[in-house]
Amino acid sequence: MKIRKSVLAETLKVLGRVVSQTSPEAVLRSIRFVGTGSRVWLSATDGVEVVAQEVDAESEGMVDFAVEYKALRELIRGTRGREVEVVGEKMEWPEVAVPPAEAKQIPLPENFGELLAEAAQIVNRQEARIPLRGIHLCPDGIVVTDGKQLLHLPVAWTLDAPLTLPFPLALLTAKPEGAGTLMFWELKGVTVFQIEIDSFVWIGRALPGAYPSWKQVIPEPSALNYAISFTPEQSAELVEFLT
Repeated sequence: MKIRKSVLAETLKVLGRVVSQTSPEAVLRSIRFVGTGSRVWLSATDGVEVVAQEVDAESEGMVDFAVEYKALRELIRGTRGREVEVVGEKMEWPEVAVPPAEAKQIPLPENFGELLAEAAQIVNRQEARIPLRGIHLCPDGIVVTDGKQLLHLPVAWTLDAPLTLPFPLALLTAKPEGAGTLMFWELKGVTVFQIEIDSFVWIGRALPGAYPSWKQVIPEPSALNYAISFTPEQSAELVEFLT
């Protein structure tokens, strides 16, 4: 199949966040190409998470092959012109979890990617407590804490059960825009989720363990000596000043 070098390079930046380049298993070091005609999906997995992105490409008939990530990077660097021709081999790919009929489906707001990017700045990925290494989704919105500071981003959605996403490296790199969908379900005692925004798909396992009772650290309004409120315009000015 043929694909523009710029498109392949940008997609590899995203999928490279998942690929295990030092793994002894070739499939975990590789990028999978699946599709037909101009609808081609590139995907990668580390054995736990799967990230996929649809790209514009040119293929003759149905394609389903894989190429090692490192070889694709070298192909981009060593090819002149705007396009590269990609040739790979068939690999036995790990089975990808498919949402069952009973999976919960939650519409995501258009700025969900931006909210995760904002929340990710607070996360301590070296935290000993596993739930704090991710981003907590709950009926009240999005919550993150590093044990010293806490951020709560209110979200009006239909989510009625909490789950904690692992740190969203690939999503932060892809920066998908627009409304999306969150689906999650139980599989062999583990909560599996799928987030789809535009041409970006992320499938993984929610972090185990109970998230701290974050509401307990927020004082009731009656306990405050002073409180300051900001209009949206003032909030924007304040954020610009602080950054």
